[in-house]
Amino acid sequence: MATKIIMPKLGNTVESSIILSWKVKPGDTVHKDTILCEIETDKATMDVPAGEEGTVLALLQRQGDDVPVLAPIAVIGKPGETWTEESGSSDAGAALKDGGSAQPAEEHQAVSPRARQTISRLGVALDAVAEGSGPSGRVIERDVVAASQHVATSDREAEQPAKSSEPSIKTGSSAPTSAQAAFTSTTRDVTSSTGPEFETVPLIGIRKRIASKMRDSLDTTAQYTEHSSADAERLLALRARLKENKNPDVAAITIGDLVLAAVLKALPEFPEFNAHLEDGVLKLFKPVHLGVAVDTPRGLMVPVIREAQALRLTGISKEVKRLSQACQGGSAAPEELSGSTFTVTNLGAYGIEQFTPVINAPETAILGVCAIKPALTQTEKGIETRMRIGLSLTSDHQVIDGAYSARFLKRLAEIIADIDIMFL
Repeated sequence: MATKIIMPKLGNTVESSIILSWKVKPGDTVHKDTILCEIETDKATMDVPAGEEGTVLALLQRQGDDVPVLAPIAVIGKPGETWTEESGSSDAGAALKDGGSAQPAEEHQAVSPRARQTISRLGVALDAVAEGSGPSGRVIERDVVAASQHVATSDREAEQPAKSSEPSIKTGSSAPTSAQAAFTSTTRDVTSSTGPEFETVPLIGIRKRIASKMRDSLDTTAQYTEHSSADAERLLALRARLKENKNPDVAAITIGDLVLAAVLKALPEFPEFNAHLEDGVLKLFKPVHLGVAVDTPRGLMVPVIREAQALRLTGISKEVKRLSQACQGGSAAPEELSGSTFTVTNLGAYGIEQFTPVINAPETAILGVCAIKPALTQTEKGIETRMRIGLSLTSDHQVIDGAYSARFLKRLAEIIADIDIMFL
């Protein structure tokens, strides 16, 4: 009896996954641990094992498809067994079409829900879609987008006047005036334009997840941002000394690592910052599960340092690097990308002096770390130029008032200013 292999559900927040590549083809013999395909969730990239022994009878999804969790992606059966989608099971003597992927009995037999939404949004007639490129000929979103671009191109070409009908301007002279030349040049620029003016790119995978989280965060919280700075003279001096240490773990400690350590020292004094607000209930956490924003080729990811308050400075540094590398390589596990209680995002390396980070809901605040810049500062000796590091704190006004955020920033600045005393 043939068995349908479904798209696994990898975490409670994962709604769909993209098939990056198939590792097998129809007719291949597979074992339980044979990798069928590589998928990309909204959080990470991972392999999908067959889970069954037998022969691949059909691949029900194509490379690049965004497939809902628990939807069938492949069929595995006995050697020599065949399978058709019409019967939904093995069918002796029935031949599979299209290299093992079953085809529908008639064109446009199925249209995906997302394709129907796109048809409504773009105003494209289903008849304008030449054929479905989804499994079994199903019309999917990219088919509708391609059809809309084709229609737009056809309409534009139909509206363009014939070249021989180009207008002329009579000025009483056989030589064209500058105005006539400009008019003619403009007309040629417009009429020679072919193809669509823009490309439609659906938000899928991690980009779709980021869009949803950011929108939901702004919709459900009352966010405001306060900007401050801290004296960074001792911070820079400590980093220089650490860099010269013979212990490679110590030498690898960065400015960002030191700021994370300062945050961990400040948070216990301000419990409302290490918290979640859900359904009108504020949950104050004792351990700090520190989220650290990481820029990756796939988009923004926030791996989590579990029990960060219990780690030494070298431990924080090593864990940040491990998680960052896992995110960059697409190997971060789902459990490493959820459950943070406070998040830090660092744009200092890009020279950003201030910005407005968006809260990683349901958290109550997020700290943005900015660039280190020289600034005139009032000291006991008078006005001096000192290096200062920018800090941007976004808080949820539902639970954190402005003065409380200001006190948090002031305390964090004090810790950073005396960082060498605090940690050495």
